[in-house]
Amino acid sequence: MKDEALQLSIVFKALTRPPTLFGVDYDYALVEGMVVFLAFINTHNFLAFILIIPFHLIGYVLCKIDTHIFRIISVRASIGAVKNKKLWGCQSYESF
Repeated sequence: MKDEALQLSIVFKALTRPPTLFGVDYDYALVEGMVVFLAFINTHNFLAFILIIPFHLIGYVLCKIDTHIFRIISVRASIGAVKNKKLWGCQSYESF
């Protein structure tokens, strides 16, 4: 049997990626929009909408590093600190 290269399907990769809006995850885009809109409401200045550029660039870079980064961060935040870190010496979610 010869060594054959794996055939990857573009459709499979596209179906496993989260939906994005201009290169960032929808959840991040929603939070980004709310933060910028709240800044506009508090300052009453249309220049507050310029804040969307650096926020979007940060999210874009993070999504290019890992497409699921914001889901990983949200799961990590919901789990919180691991109570048995001293026992195992690492972040283990084992119940003992």
